[in-house]
Amino acid sequence: MKSNKMAIKATRVMGSIAMTLMVVMIMASPVSANVIDRIVAQVNDEIITLYEVEEAALPYLVQYGQNPAVLQDEQRREQILSDVLEDMVDRILIEEEAERMEIRVSEEQIDEWMEMTAQQQNMTEPQFRQAIGQYGIEYEEYRQIVRDNLMRMQIVQRRSGTGGVSESEVESTYRRQYGSPDEMEQRIEVRHILLIPDQIPGGEQEAVERIEKMRAQIQSGEATFGELAEAHSQGPGADDGGHVGTFGRGELAASFEEVAFAQEVGVLSGPEHTEFGVHLIEVLDSQEMQSPEVAQRKQQIRAQLQEQAMERQMESFVTTLRSRAFIDVRY
Repeated sequence: MKSNKMAIKATRVMGSIAMTLMVVMIMASPVSANVIDRIVAQVNDEIITLYEVEEAALPYLVQYGQNPAVLQDEQRREQILSDVLEDMVDRILIEEEAERMEIRVSEEQIDEWMEMTAQQQNMTEPQFRQAIGQYGIEYEEYRQIVRDNLMRMQIVQRRSGTGGVSESEVESTYRRQYGSPDEMEQRIEVRHILLIPDQIPGGEQEAVERIEKMRAQIQSGEATFGELAEAHSQGPGADDGGHVGTFGRGELAASFEEVAFAQEVGVLSGPEHTEFGVHLIEVLDSQEMQSPEVAQRKQQIRAQLQEQAMERQMESFVTTLRSRAFIDVRY
């Protein structure tokens, strides 16, 4: 009997010590004074605390493009924290499945993704870090977000292939949003020799005479267009034989464009006057091509459709994981 009483007393003492340690840990943690930490969910063997949910709220909002200021609204705050908790449950299940599937995301993969994202935003690495910090997120926290997202992508790809989108899906989506994608435009490849009258002793008259002389030299085979452009042109493309690129309408100065688009391929112009000076112009190629704007729109549509397909696959996958897991939410 005495041993039983001692055992009971020891149990009470141990419980008291455990409770004291828990209180000390909560008080010592950097939680807001009005937050009492508690368990808000159990996912299989993992525990989620209220403190962890609050800590995850800011990265969650930034990731989904929401203004962190919404946390100041008490009513919206509760809904957001509930959404964050659900997201944390999903992440635990996904991480466990990734472990089971032996999927790993390397530091190099994260670095590549971060570098690509910074480049898309036209930022250097220090600028990108600063931009992340402005949201109150630590750089390593953001890297963890990237790690989780890359893990999700790998799981979906492993389970359902590349998640490719067919061209027919892209075409039908394009037609719904923009109409017919069969917009064609004339695009010309052009080169020129430019003389600037203000930089020539004889002014505009001498510039015209020089252009006429060069035109005759090219036609007789005495010299090539490229040779004369590199030797005498004072305009763009001089170092490349006068070549200035391929253009559609509206991409060149109006005075130059009017002449260039009226020319036949391979035919040398006479001395042509623009606000830049006196030109000798040759159109190297002219084609009816699909507008670059159409191609750009299709690329954006393809990326959007791929993202939507992956999201649907991930939602279905998470639903399956939830059905097999032990989940106890107490929030």
